[in-house]
Amino acid sequence: MFSSGLHDALLADAVRDGRPDVADVALVVGASAARLGVPLHEVMDHVERAFAGQPPSFEATRAAVLAWADEALLLRADVSCEDPLTSLATTAYVRSRLAEVYRGAERDGHHVTHRTTLVVVELPRAGAGHELEQSLRALDVAEAMRAVFTGDETVARVSPRRFAALVGRGRTDVLTLSMLRILLERALGDDAEPRLWVEELPPSIEGVARVLAGLSE
Repeated sequence: MFSSGLHDALLADAVRDGRPDVADVALVVGASAARLGVPLHEVMDHVERAFAGQPPSFEATRAAVLAWADEALLLRADVSCEDPLTSLATTAYVRSRLAEVYRGAERDGHHVTHRTTLVVVELPRAGAGHELEQSLRALDVAEAMRAVFTGDETVARVSPRRFAALVGRGRTDVLTLSMLRILLERALGDDAEPRLWVEELPPSIEGVARVLAGLSE
């Protein structure tokens, strides 16, 4: 059973009193549990206990689960700065670099979205028992992206099968992206079919965490 300050008792009190904000309280419970590292099944157990033997409402359950998932994804980036398999940067480092980019843009009076973006590569989902093949493909993607982005761009592995390069907008031209696609196809084979796209950055630093969390899913 987890303890998140007063949040545990608040949900049970809200349910008992029949308050209309039960789902809002469940949101707080789910998010606080994720920050404490509490697994999702314990959160679900707590929601059930709060309803005192009655089936928990769909709204409260959904709110707790979504809040836990959102917060857990946002926290996943805080692990390290280098991916141990590919030696690429991690999501945490990309977030740090983006913070610098947004601070510089604010200082210089320009919009980040006009000058900077992310080039994303996604490998197809590996079937069960093909983890080694997925790891080898990750190394191939890392090599291809390093070959194309040889300057001061930040190249990162943001999930087991997604990779992102933080680049100037001028590096998203047709020639550069075509070169990257050719190198990926050559390294991975025609059957791999990796996805390649340009991910637009949010207008302000406040939206960065959710963009990176989405890429890390």
